[in-house]
Amino acid sequence: MKSTTYSLIALLLLVILSVGVVVLKPVNLGLDLKGGISMVLQPDYEKAIENEYERTARTIEKTLRDKGFRILDVTAHGDRIEVEYLEEEELPGIRREIRRLLRELEIEKKEEGILVLRFSERYLDQLRRDILDQTIEVLRNRIDKLGVAQPVVTRLGGERVLVELPGFLDIERAKRIIGSTASLELKLVIDSSYSKEELERKLTKDTEILPSREGGEWFLLDKVPVITGADLKTAYISQDEFGRPAVGFELKSEAAGKFGDFTMKNIGRRLAIVLEGKVVSAPVIRSRISDRGQITGNFTPEEVRDLALILRTGSLPTSLSFLQEKVVGPSLGRDAIEQGIKAGILGFFLLILIVVARYKTAGVSATVSILLNALLLWAGLAGLGGTLTLPGIAGIILNMGIAVDSNVLIFERVKEEIRLGNTLRKAVELGYRRTLSAVWDTHVTLLVASLILFQFGSGPVKGFATTLAIGTIASFISNVYYAKVFLDILARKRWLKI
Repeated sequence: MKSTTYSLIALLLLVILSVGVVVLKPVNLGLDLKGGISMVLQPDYEKAIENEYERTARTIEKTLRDKGFRILDVTAHGDRIEVEYLEEEELPGIRREIRRLLRELEIEKKEEGILVLRFSERYLDQLRRDILDQTIEVLRNRIDKLGVAQPVVTRLGGERVLVELPGFLDIERAKRIIGSTASLELKLVIDSSYSKEELERKLTKDTEILPSREGGEWFLLDKVPVITGADLKTAYISQDEFGRPAVGFELKSEAAGKFGDFTMKNIGRRLAIVLEGKVVSAPVIRSRISDRGQITGNFTPEEVRDLALILRTGSLPTSLSFLQEKVVGPSLGRDAIEQGIKAGILGFFLLILIVVARYKTAGVSATVSILLNALLLWAGLAGLGGTLTLPGIAGIILNMGIAVDSNVLIFERVKEEIRLGNTLRKAVELGYRRTLSAVWDTHVTLLVASLILFQFGSGPVKGFATTLAIGTIASFISNVYYAKVFLDILARKRWLKI
């Protein structure tokens, strides 16, 4: 009797806590119920690998020249690096120095005086994984700053990214924020002209030609940037000297020192601010600049707000391709919720009629257990910050079916014990004891299956797995433990009929 009292006190506290969670923290609705945007993206791995070859080639050339090797040239060709050297006797030392820089470079001799370097397949596979991981991390940071509730940013297969933004319907702004690489670079201007052909005559392997943001003017720039987006400490909304929208930025301490020295040496020359491959402005350096700067141009207030957000959250490792994009209107989700509520109420009342007609007062006890199961499931979903989706609703329905099945299994065993001549209270005790192992196995199997689905699934599958896992735990508490407490109380009061 004392254990029953403690169980009822614990139940009361559990119900109060669950109701409080449900009232104070509503469940988040997924894309299919709330409406929003769904996108499938793929990083440009080839471009990223090409950039890695170029970066590595610059590092190798600088290192070999600093070590005193007589090098003619080091050039990157998209899928390889070629090192041209003068003296054959220097070849062992060159190989040794390259190995010291990066062990994952495969070195072969193309002909006398030329080495060909390629990344190993293992290094390339790791590079692709790193690119995907970094892309997902940057996108999550951006979307968090965008204020979208319960977004989904996860890998899809081995090379793609799935992005879902519930409640966000401006697809053009979403694409602008998500797809922007935010590759900010500050580069020294060598020359500028309205004729690209004129600059092409001055082009070398250490320079590049980029257009202005408005188009028309072209700039010949140093290929190696002085400052990149990785050097930014923060970015914020600002105004230029004419009161027009601009983006201010602050550099990290190490970059600020380097930038200060650079601007001091280049007073009177122009510095190009390059954003995503276009020169947004190219002001003349009037004095030493250290830790702060400003990006000006013909920006709208919204463009400035989005650009500051993008720069604060870091640059993507490479550009993204939008393989699929879809806008889900909120009316579809609203209809699904309304129909789901109607179907749920109708199904629940039919369930009550069948269970009560079949098991009498024991059926009433089962109904109370199922209601408790639903309350615990909903509170668990809200408390853990889960998102309810259409597949999640399917998981709830499946969980209700399992709850009924557990009660039916126990009740039929109790009835069998009564037919064997046991008293009602003893039949309840034996019925539970002899079905507990089967019910336990069912719930553990479901829990393991839902955890596997959550770990390896994505999007809708995770929504289904989440509700199934929470519902399985809630079902064991309500339909196994507390269902027996309810039956014991009914049996003591002599109200139990089964």
